[in-house]
Amino acid sequence: MTQKTKTKTIKSRELFREAQFDTRALDEDSRTVELAFSSEEPVERWFGQEILDHASSSVRLGRLATGGPLLVDHDHKDHIGVVESVTIDSDRVGRAKVRFGRSARAEEIFNDVKDGIKSKVSVGYRIHKMTLEDPSAEDEVYRASDWEPHEISIVSIPADNSVGVGRSDTDDENEITIQYEERVMPEQTAAVIETPKIDVKAERDHGATGERSRVQDILKLAREHSQDDLAERYIEQGGTVEAFRDVVETITAQSGAVRDVAPASHLDLTAEETREFSLMTAIRASVSGDWSKAGFERECSIAIADQLGREARGFFVPFDIQQRVMNVTTGAGAVGTDHLAGSFIDNLRANAVVGQAGATFLDGLVGNVDIPKKSGSATFSWLADDGDTTNTDLTLGSVAMSPKTIGGAVAMSRRLMKQSSPSIEAMVLADLGIGAALAIDLAALAGTGAANQPTGIVNTAGVNTQSIAASAGTGYPTWSELVGFESAVAADEALAGSLRYITTSAINGGLKVTAKDTGSGLFLAANGEANGYGVMVSNQLAAKQIIFGNFADVMIGMWGVLDIAPDTAAKAAAGGLVLRAFQDVDVAVRHAESFCINA
Repeated sequence: MTQKTKTKTIKSRELFREAQFDTRALDEDSRTVELAFSSEEPVERWFGQEILDHASSSVRLGRLATGGPLLVDHDHKDHIGVVESVTIDSDRVGRAKVRFGRSARAEEIFNDVKDGIKSKVSVGYRIHKMTLEDPSAEDEVYRASDWEPHEISIVSIPADNSVGVGRSDTDDENEITIQYEERVMPEQTAAVIETPKIDVKAERDHGATGERSRVQDILKLAREHSQDDLAERYIEQGGTVEAFRDVVETITAQSGAVRDVAPASHLDLTAEETREFSLMTAIRASVSGDWSKAGFERECSIAIADQLGREARGFFVPFDIQQRVMNVTTGAGAVGTDHLAGSFIDNLRANAVVGQAGATFLDGLVGNVDIPKKSGSATFSWLADDGDTTNTDLTLGSVAMSPKTIGGAVAMSRRLMKQSSPSIEAMVLADLGIGAALAIDLAALAGTGAANQPTGIVNTAGVNTQSIAASAGTGYPTWSELVGFESAVAADEALAGSLRYITTSAINGGLKVTAKDTGSGLFLAANGEANGYGVMVSNQLAAKQIIFGNFADVMIGMWGVLDIAPDTAAKAAAGGLVLRAFQDVDVAVRHAESFCINA
């Protein structure tokens, strides 16, 4: 008989364990208390006995060590302090020093702790990986070899250790990977899996949430790969998560797309948590330095910082929030016409001229990426009877993209800072989206490739050019010169896709008043079109600049990291601030031959 290591997964919510204060280590002056938050004491769970392994490689201390929250009753809205330090001692016990804030609520709880009224502590954590120590044992014992404490709470009644009580509903579940040894008889050709002990209640509960989990997982994959329509069909037809993953990965490989993991700033927040996040609350907390009323927002920023491995200039905004649609209405009682609806991402796209022209946006990138492109085709020829073909290779290349940081600023008045309505948050995100769109437009159209800029269409090597006789004067092309833009792209067999012109308002006006010839009475441009193609305007282009081409071959990469830093110095006299925002973006032209510019 041999043994073979196998894995399986189970669903779990956030788990809690009772912890203990060491009131002898209470310091009233510094408002700190030391506590033991975890040990290797077995705890009965619905899946069996749970042991938290305390080897240094088994515990993810990052979130607690970087200012983890001290809460009341695991309520992320009831933030009363911070974890100052955390260690695993030689006795394999997790210990922490927590500091209480100075808000009225924190003062109230601190006094109750000093007086012994509140003496119970609970730690909230998640398990990522466990090992089933002896599958043949009657009482199954699971050792958590990868687990992560998230927060420490002052509680009146500790959580029931036999139940994984979560802070919200089943949307807050996570998946735990379990390793176990499977016994295989030598004469068997197929693996024999021993039937595990069945917890009837757990199976019933799991069955009730299984469908929701399937839908959640499919929708998450759909967001990562922009396959929402396909996801709807799979959900309706009862398709499995694994089958959907195989399909989208195949589509991704064939299309040359590059997104296969969620961005570091995507926290997979539930719908309730997404609604709970308040940009204005985070801004005010960042300005004052008091995060007691913005505990959830601070936790989100810390989680992103942990994943990125760097600190925010101010605070990070989760990618989930950048995608959040703010459906806002006017008038009392929320009655009126929708306005300012949309997310930061949607506003950015809508206000980018290259986006409106059909540029391809790649949201949520991770790390440097290479986008494949075909740079040469196989050759076919006519053959004699029994003749041999000439071997030719399909030439493939790639376009590299790497994150480059753009920064912008939005002024906010003192009165505006005090507002918390959805319309104000939508307006602030819209302003940030417009500012980022202008920066992206300039980079995509005419980025120099130097001084940390991407390389735009005008400066991309290999783009076609069309001379204009009046370049020293008005810069208006003749009819034949205008057609020459199209002809140059067509000669490279690239006349397909989202074809249009982008030029300045002056040149656009000139096209409208320049006759095609002396007798037809027609002009170079009319009704928003020239030579049958749409004309768009950007005054960020150099004077007299004209660009024609397939704008779907402009790739806009976004790494999903929106970093907001309030600057109070710029408007200190007026009591306002300047909101400075930083976003990681890059621009690349997939096929230079898809474009033609005036020489």
